[in-house]
Amino acid sequence: MIIMRLKRFCLILLFLLVFSNQFIQAQQYNPFYSHFGEFKTDAENNLFFRVENLNFIKNNEYSGEFAKGETYIGYLATPKLVYYPSSDFRIEAGIRLQKYSGLSGYSESEPVFTIHYQTNDRLSFNLGSLNQEDNHHLHEALFEPERYFTDKAENGLQILYKSPFLKAETWINWEKFIFQNDPFNEVFSFGFVADLLLSNPESDYFLSIPMQILFTHRGGEIDASNKNKQTVRNLVAGFSFEKTIHNSRFKNYGFEILHLQFRDNSSVKEFVFGEGSAFHFRLGGSTQHSDIKLGYWRGHKFNSARGSALFQSMSIVDNSYVKARREMFTGKYRIQKSIAKGILLGGQVDAYLDMNASHDFSYATSVFVRINGEFFLKKLKWN
Repeated sequence: MIIMRLKRFCLILLFLLVFSNQFIQAQQYNPFYSHFGEFKTDAENNLFFRVENLNFIKNNEYSGEFAKGETYIGYLATPKLVYYPSSDFRIEAGIRLQKYSGLSGYSESEPVFTIHYQTNDRLSFNLGSLNQEDNHHLHEALFEPERYFTDKAENGLQILYKSPFLKAETWINWEKFIFQNDPFNEVFSFGFVADLLLSNPESDYFLSIPMQILFTHRGGEIDASNKNKQTVRNLVAGFSFEKTIHNSRFKNYGFEILHLQFRDNSSVKEFVFGEGSAFHFRLGGSTQHSDIKLGYWRGHKFNSARGSALFQSMSIVDNSYVKARREMFTGKYRIQKSIAKGILLGGQVDAYLDMNASHDFSYATSVFVRINGEFFLKKLKWN
């Protein structure tokens, strides 16, 4: 049984690798979960109309006791006005529309408003609706990727920094606000993500140290809720290596070794385990048209408040189902084609082989169309 499932796992990924070589361009991150417009330093007094759209079909075929399969089909559209009152300041205002196929109305419709201050070419601030590009590059065990189109827009404060040797961002996402005597808790999350480059940026070898922190909190001082307060911390640190290849079908290859930690700092713990850890080894590579990653996951009493259910030690389907030790082989394959400037078409396959007694095999297939574009409207002098 285990051999059959391993063969199935490998054949799916091998088929996609061969097929995608015909026309697809690879990326090292998820380009479909990317929407935030690049800041224009030469657009002072310019007004633009911008469209950010993601059409998605994602089918989760999950087996085992940790998650149940489900299918998402719909779109996430955000039309907005973008104005630059100065060369270092941008204002965005629009509406975010979340629509699932088969429903008569929108599941969510909410205003989005962002103030972006570009202090220099390295440091910038966002206040209001946040830049959620690739879910802040968080590991899926910390943050379920499909939250990009199932959750509400993130709002709060964000600081981003980028230099030749360090790329980092920190943010606070205020998920639920409360007034005096509200019958529910306030909810917010705080995150920090960084990638420290150890090698020469001009080199073909890239050595880096990835770091991630995610705190989630549910509580408050003025609410009337009887629900327990919760504070959960997850950390990630590791080592990443990548080699660029010239004059070859393969563009790069590499690996990463990640150590993850979990701690429940709640006064009344809702997770069975108060703390835990995990290890994730992944290797992969890219051709001109494809991107693949294969990995091995080993977790011990690991949980997270926002992460994928497949990586947990306590089932979100049935909290009484607990496995302190988890071992799993993982695979991820992504393909994409640029249809026109700002328009991407592609798909992704995720595969998970649980090394439990049943050797449960789970997979997800996705098709995405991402449209990001903006049109100049007119010049408007501020004041």
